[in-house]
Amino acid sequence: MKLSGEIFRNRSFLYFWLSSIITALGDSIFMITLMWLLVQISGSPVIVGTYILLVTLTKFSFVLFGGAFVDRFSVKRLLIGSAIGRGTLLFLLFAVIAAGDPSIYIFYIAGVLFGLIDAVSEPAGITFRTRLVAEKHYTQSMSLLMMAGQAASVVGPGLGALLYAMYGAKIAFLLNGLAFFTAAGLFIFIKINEQVQEERTSSFFAGMKEGFAFFTGTPVLATMAVFAFFANAAVGAVMVSLPFLMKDLDFGIKGYGWAHTSIAVGSVVAAVLFSLFVIHKPKPYMTLLTCFLQGVSIFLIGFFSKELAVLLFLLSMVGFLEAAVNVIAPSVNHALIPPKLFGRVIGIMVIIMGISEPIAAGAAGLLVERIGAADVFVWGGSMEMLIALLVFSFPFIRNFNGVKRS
Repeated sequence: MKLSGEIFRNRSFLYFWLSSIITALGDSIFMITLMWLLVQISGSPVIVGTYILLVTLTKFSFVLFGGAFVDRFSVKRLLIGSAIGRGTLLFLLFAVIAAGDPSIYIFYIAGVLFGLIDAVSEPAGITFRTRLVAEKHYTQSMSLLMMAGQAASVVGPGLGALLYAMYGAKIAFLLNGLAFFTAAGLFIFIKINEQVQEERTSSFFAGMKEGFAFFTGTPVLATMAVFAFFANAAVGAVMVSLPFLMKDLDFGIKGYGWAHTSIAVGSVVAAVLFSLFVIHKPKPYMTLLTCFLQGVSIFLIGFFSKELAVLLFLLSMVGFLEAAVNVIAPSVNHALIPPKLFGRVIGIMVIIMGISEPIAAGAAGLLVERIGAADVFVWGGSMEMLIALLVFSFPFIRNFNGVKRS
């Protein structure tokens, strides 16, 4: 690792970072307001869960197509269009709420539309970042964008609750809509080289097939994506189990609040650290080592959670290591993917790495009832450690030194 401030002289990235901060804060305010509004309108946890499920399923169903769009069209224009689309939807929701007595189906339709936009904007955002910065700054750029999200997660919920109490839900929708239009405006100042794109002479589905062929034909990439599926499942399961663990230990809502604060503090420390230092050539073993240590921390929580101070320290380590993984792992993977295939391959990886989280959340609920929350941490940590050791045993992972993208 080497201390470097070079990335802060990249004005285009700084504008992108600023747009990310604005939209992350707007989204954070929006989500807590939306969830509370749905609870007030319906009084049903099923309605809230169904909304989240609709957004998630829509995104995962269309993200492969979104990745193919990213490779065929201007990424900058796609992101501007996504921001304007989100902003327009939010303004429409503002108008519907201001008119009074909105139907729950309006939110379902909006959720599907948000999911469709996410299917394009997520691979587009990842692709855009890799074209804004040099490969040696991948880890720093990821850290700075993570800091934006962490800051929003700390400030947004409290601000959203305050705005809801003072002005109702509509003001949060209006502010988030303004945030996306502001982000779209900031893209005007961003300069990016978009010369590398898929030849449009090939068919849309032939292009998607090419992306699959590259993914399956790159063992390091495919293996690390499958590893991320299991690692994310382990972390997702224990996070769902956390409130039940705090309840079982009689730490109450205050303890649960401190638990989330500890995780956030660990994440912020990691994000700041990686934003200041450059890892010129991140390797897969770095990801595996970080995940193994995170598994150790989760495993130990299952045994040493009765002491609140120890529990909070271990949770801060989980947050620190999770942030480190989210910086190192994408930087390794993204360095392997040719620019002309980036969107399509990222779309595949988003599905594989992300689909395990809702599955793990459902499984965790059943496991907590059967074996208890503490044992979910023990088994979750054990799974993450074992899968890290297993993947590290593969010579092509352990001895990987990087390849030149074509």
